[in-house]
Amino acid sequence: MKVRISLLFFVFIFVFTSPIVAQEKQDNDDEEGVSDKSVTAGNEQKNYYLFSARVNVTVPHPVSNGAFKKCFVGIYEASGGLNLMLYKGVFVGGAYKNGLMKITENKIANYNASMQMNNASGKIGGDLYLGEKNRVIFSAAISMGETWTHYYDLVAKDPKKVISNTSYTCSYFEPEMNLFFLVDDNFGIGATLTYTVFDHTFDPYELSLNDWSAFDKTNGGSTQFISFGFGIYYNFYKKKKQW
Repeated sequence: MKVRISLLFFVFIFVFTSPIVAQEKQDNDDEEGVSDKSVTAGNEQKNYYLFSARVNVTVPHPVSNGAFKKCFVGIYEASGGLNLMLYKGVFVGGAYKNGLMKITENKIANYNASMQMNNASGKIGGDLYLGEKNRVIFSAAISMGETWTHYYDLVAKDPKKVISNTSYTCSYFEPEMNLFFLVDDNFGIGATLTYTVFDHTFDPYELSLNDWSAFDKTNGGSTQFISFGFGIYYNFYKKKKQW
């Protein structure tokens, strides 16, 4: 499992750094070829802003740990954050996310429980303008932080049995990609994709879920899920210096 996580991390680093290198080359070429990008035919000037606020709404889908996939379905994730631009679209920032997953009737019959997640993280990423008119932004980032997760309405068939492991705190990391279509110079909407990896193994036996359904004890692993949805992008405090 650690090998898979490391491979995912390095693949994302490649995807993340390639656009930044490409943008650096493109900007250098523009500076060498023309002195004023704003008057270049069909090529509007790139506008950089000091701060960017982002809001994402996604639906998570379990992808790892067979027991986790067997039990839960994603309901929603909602996140908001603020980024500080350092140089040519490269940014650092922080974000908070709240999410919910549930055990539904089609997963485990006659059972209804939920998994509430609250995540806080720091991130580093980059924005890349696409197209001649610079009206589309590709954004990639990696977040790392802590998650506070709590299970609700867990029950055992034996009424005398107490389920004690109903919450946990652990670290997590999350690669993220966004594609924003600019409505204005500093405002855009688009699609978002994230892959979340919790440093926590989901164990249905600790939660007495094996009272209600059969599980393979060898099918374990860290809690991982992929999320799809949409995002909103807003920039403010335009940088006076144009690189």
